[in-house]
Amino acid sequence: MNPQQLIKEKLNGRLGRKLLSSPATYRLARDIFVRRNKFQFEARRMMTAMGLEQAAEAYHNTKAVAWTSAFFPGELVYLFDLVPFAPEASAGTFAALDLAPGLLKHSDQMGLSTDSCSFHRCAAAGTDLEYFPLPDFLMASSHLCDGAPHLFQYMARQYGRPLYLLDVPARDNEEALDYVTSQLAGFAKDLERQTGKTLTRERIRTVFDRSNRARLDQIEVAKLRQNIPSPLPGQEGLSYFYLTLLGQGHPETPAIYRTLAGELRDIMEGRRHDAADLKKESYRLIWLHLRPYYPSAMISYLEKELHQKIVAEEMNYVYWPPLDPEKPFRSLARKALSHPGLGPIERRLQIIEKMVDDYSAHGVMHFSHWGCRQSVGGTPFLKKKLREKGIPFLALDGDCIDGASFPWGQALTRIEGFCEVLEQLHA
Repeated sequence: MNPQQLIKEKLNGRLGRKLLSSPATYRLARDIFVRRNKFQFEARRMMTAMGLEQAAEAYHNTKAVAWTSAFFPGELVYLFDLVPFAPEASAGTFAALDLAPGLLKHSDQMGLSTDSCSFHRCAAAGTDLEYFPLPDFLMASSHLCDGAPHLFQYMARQYGRPLYLLDVPARDNEEALDYVTSQLAGFAKDLERQTGKTLTRERIRTVFDRSNRARLDQIEVAKLRQNIPSPLPGQEGLSYFYLTLLGQGHPETPAIYRTLAGELRDIMEGRRHDAADLKKESYRLIWLHLRPYYPSAMISYLEKELHQKIVAEEMNYVYWPPLDPEKPFRSLARKALSHPGLGPIERRLQIIEKMVDDYSAHGVMHFSHWGCRQSVGGTPFLKKKLREKGIPFLALDGDCIDGASFPWGQALTRIEGFCEVLEQLHA
C-alpha cells in the first residue's frame, strides 16, 4: 500500500475524525506545510495559512463559532468577534482529501436525498460523524441557494442553536432594502444579547474598513487580470473564492489581495522567473459557477495543454458598493441585494457580458454542479443569449464534491470540441 492510500484510509477512520477535529492538526499543517513549502504565489500561501488558523479556532472552543452560508454578509460575524465556519468550504476540503465519498454514503444512511446538493449532504454527514465543529450560531441567506437554509434549519433544530435566516427578496428596490435592513439590525440586537457584547461605532468602522480595503484591492487584482496575456492562471484565481466565503471583514484579507496585486504586477513587468510560463494563452475564458474540488486534471489540461486560460471567475466578481459605517445595516443590506444572481436572470447575463468585454474573452464556460438549481437552471437561457452575440458557451455537467458524478472522458470530448469552435471562430 502506498503512503498516500494509507493516509486516506487513516483519515476515513476513527483516527481521522480525531485528527481533523483537533486544532493542533491545523496549526501543525500551517507551521509545517505552509511555512516550509514553496507556493507559486505568496498571496496563496497567506490565504492558506489564514484558512488553517480559522479552522483551528473553530475547533478550539475558546470563541463562539458561527456557521455561515455563501453570500450571507460575513462582516456581521466579525463585528461580534465570532469564528466563522463555512460547511460548504469544508465539504470542498474533504473532497480534496478524498473523504467526500464516505460522507456522501453516510448522508444516504441519514436519509438525505441524493437529489440534493452534495455540499450540504457532506456538511450534514460531517457534523453527524463529528468531523465538523458544532455551531453556536447559524447564519444563512435565502437568496441563490435553497439547500443552505434547509441545512441550517435542520442543524438549528438538531443542536438547539440560534438560527439567523436572512430572507432576501428577489427584487432590488427601497422596500426590499428596508426589509433586509430591519432583519440585519434585529440579528445584531439579538447577537448583543446572546454574546453579551455591545456593538460600538468603533468596531463597525474597524470591520468595514477591512472589508472596503479588501474590496479595492480585489478590484485592482481584477483589473490586472484584464491584461493580455493574463498574469494569473485560472486554477489559482478560482481558489480565492474562499475569501468571499470567509474573508470579508477579516483583518488579513486586504493584505492578501494587496500582495497578489503586487505579484501580478511583477509578472507583467517580467520580474518573476515564471512570467513567460504564465503568459501562454491562445483563448481567454470566463468561468461561471464553481469548480470540482476533488483531484481533477480538467483545469490544468484546459490551461496547460489547450492554452485556454481562465481570465476571470463569476464568483470573484466585485458586485457590491463600498460599505458605509454610518449606515451599517442598510449598507450590508445593499450588499446582499446587489448580487447579480438575485432576481431576473438578465441581471446575471448583463454581468457576464460585461466580463466578456472587460477581459476580452473568447468564450464562456459554466461548470454545472448537480443539485444547484439556480445556477444550472439558467444555462439554456445564457447559452442562447450569448450565442446570439457570437460568444461561444459550454456547460459542463458534473458535481463539485462527488467525483463519481463527473465523467471526465465525456467532458474532455466536449472541451476539445469547444476548442475547435474557438479555433474556427478566430481563425
